[in-house]
Amino acid sequence: MEMPLNTTQKSTTAGNIAFLLLSFPFGLLYFLVTVIGFTLGLSTLVIWIGIPILFATVAMIRGMAAVERGIVASLLHVPLPRQPHMQGQPRQTFTQRFGNSLRDPLTWTGTIYMILKLPLGIFSFTVALVLPILAVATTLMPLAYLINLLVNVILLRNGIQSTSYIIPYFIEVHGTFDPVMFARSFVGVPIGLALWFVTRFLLNGLALISGELARALLSPADAAYEIQQPHLPFASPATGDEQHTYAYRD
Repeated sequence: MEMPLNTTQKSTTAGNIAFLLLSFPFGLLYFLVTVIGFTLGLSTLVIWIGIPILFATVAMIRGMAAVERGIVASLLHVPLPRQPHMQGQPRQTFTQRFGNSLRDPLTWTGTIYMILKLPLGIFSFTVALVLPILAVATTLMPLAYLINLLVNVILLRNGIQSTSYIIPYFIEVHGTFDPVMFARSFVGVPIGLALWFVTRFLLNGLALISGELARALLSPADAAYEIQQPHLPFASPATGDEQHTYAYRD
């Protein structure tokens, strides 16, 4: 999908978190397709079945690279060059297309990316899931105290004595409201807010690293890397309406 290059568009924390959470399932898919495809292709190469398997694997890697470029551009707002389409060329045979794919550096840099995506995706998914939950849970500690108090009151009315702990030896929840314990629960509010700012910084930094890795490994070798600014508007000779010229990237 072609997207107009917008040099003023910036990434968002929500988009970065979404990308990091999606990194694990996509990374697992990329890894399995790449490893299984090459393993089957190379192991059956002696009986010639491996050649079409390898060709299909290479084609899927290039397709997954295109999908990943679209995800990076959509969620991280990192413009990546699009694989150029050669029009007007004579129809190529299977052998020629396979050879061209093997000679294209994007095939091998894309393969490296598909393998690296899994460990990076596991780490990204874990950090993007755990840290925000921890920050929110710490910030909402007073609410957690009230919820635990309500549960303990219900249990007490049914003849069950219960004591719960939000922080052992510091915040205990009994069957009655304790203003001291409730006041202590507000300690988590500034800690949670500070943790959220740290989390936001770490997640945005991790997303930035992921975007730069995708730019380095998924950009076609012969693509223009400079970001071109849009030209000044000009009038269409046919309609007189203003038009704009943009550089397009995937």
